[in-house]
Amino acid sequence: MRIIDLNDFCHINADFRDLEIFPESWTKRHSFAQYEETPRPRSALFLVCTDIRACFYPRDGKAVSAARGDLVWIPAGVRYSVTVDGGTENRIDTYTLNFSLLDGDGEEILLSDRITVIARERNRLFETRIRTLNSEVHRIGKRQQGEGRNFLRIKSEFFSLLDAIASDDAAGADTYYPIRTGVEALRNEWNRNRRIEEYADMCGISATYFYRCFRQWSGKSPVEYRNMIRLSNAETMLRYTDMKISEISETVGFEDAFYFCRIFTKYFGVSPKTYRAGK
Repeated sequence: MRIIDLNDFCHINADFRDLEIFPESWTKRHSFAQYEETPRPRSALFLVCTDIRACFYPRDGKAVSAARGDLVWIPAGVRYSVTVDGGTENRIDTYTLNFSLLDGDGEEILLSDRITVIARERNRLFETRIRTLNSEVHRIGKRQQGEGRNFLRIKSEFFSLLDAIASDDAAGADTYYPIRTGVEALRNEWNRNRRIEEYADMCGISATYFYRCFRQWSGKSPVEYRNMIRLSNAETMLRYTDMKISEISETVGFEDAFYFCRIFTKYFGVSPKTYRAGK
């Protein structure tokens, strides 16, 4: 296997095989651990369509949270489990696309070697394309009567989806790439209290320009973005551990437990204590 950037992938003679699509509502179950011990055999894209919160826990690496509109890349070979909070009656909460990507020589390729949010939906374009692709993949009938699956259409829709993802990524390139090094560092050490100016220094740009690009790219300030990651992890700890609230606060990077409780309440609408009691 080799890793290739999505934008570069669009310029090579690529193909795919073994495409499967699974629409799912999470009202009946709230976890998935099939690949916790056995490595995932194929790569996947996971789109969140409703107001659920999904959290991926790789065996090697940090947890990755996904909310409505997030498109998550899951590489072949990774071991992980998933928990989901919420579920919408009579609605598809998520789509999972399983497949193998191949280069022109038939070698399997990855868009990343770790679970990551590869794109964020802005106008439901991804959901529309996946729904169309899902219809083609699951169309059953007599091929001789022209009612079976149209494999040419399936290929067209699948690559159109990848092109839409790449185009969405390119649209934010002007603001993302100047701060890419700092963003990746912040993501990897979200529980550290490093000064934001240090991330700007990593990128070789001024703090003012870093702040401006960061907000244009994410819609949040760097501190708000880091707090969002911290609160998401704190929510998981409140739900699945018996850690004291002060211990959770310290673990996710807040030195002041009172400040942690205040912003948790602002973000979730209830205090950490009330949230835990309600779950």
